[in-house]
Amino acid sequence: MKRLLQLGFVVGLVGTFAAAYFYPWVDYTRYRSETSVVANGGRVEQFVVHLPADRIDPREVAGDAAPTFDQFKLRDVNGNVIGLAAKHRVETTAGAATSWLLTIPSRGSIVLTAAAGATEPGLESIEAMLLERGWEPGQSVEQQLSIDLGNPAQSVTTTGEFRGIDFELIETWEVSGLDDDGNVRGTLRLNTVGRQAS
Repeated sequence: MKRLLQLGFVVGLVGTFAAAYFYPWVDYTRYRSETSVVANGGRVEQFVVHLPADRIDPREVAGDAAPTFDQFKLRDVNGNVIGLAAKHRVETTAGAATSWLLTIPSRGSIVLTAAAGATEPGLESIEAMLLERGWEPGQSVEQQLSIDLGNPAQSVTTTGEFRGIDFELIETWEVSGLDDDGNVRGTLRLNTVGRQAS
């Protein structure tokens, strides 16, 4: 009887894992991809982050340790939340090396990197720069400040429908002010160009 009970437990456990593997429990909403074709056969797609609302503070997960990365909700150009984006910066003797991870559960993931010295400071440094320029917490500006950060980041790994496509990404920060806590208010646009890998 004991062996029968153990066998039943093992069979049930294997059956549960098999069901989870072969039948997805979560059906991700698939929004229409907003891409346009460029003359040389590539495709352009823009992703959007609304600041500060879409910023996910890593300290909420990692405790009080100083964050070494930023996480954001990722939206399409129509404002639909379609995934997550994470930016990681590492200071080296040659400058700041940056990597991006864009994950869209219904489509796949893209990992991009920019070489050390190829990018400007990250979000915290932008906030500090604006405060140094005399911007005050809670201040809004009529003329939005647009900042393109450095050279394009290049894809190193892709999954899902992005597999087999080489991407480059340019960050554009459109800053309209600072919120009451001194955080950037505005829009981060992640402009990607993808071409079939050679």
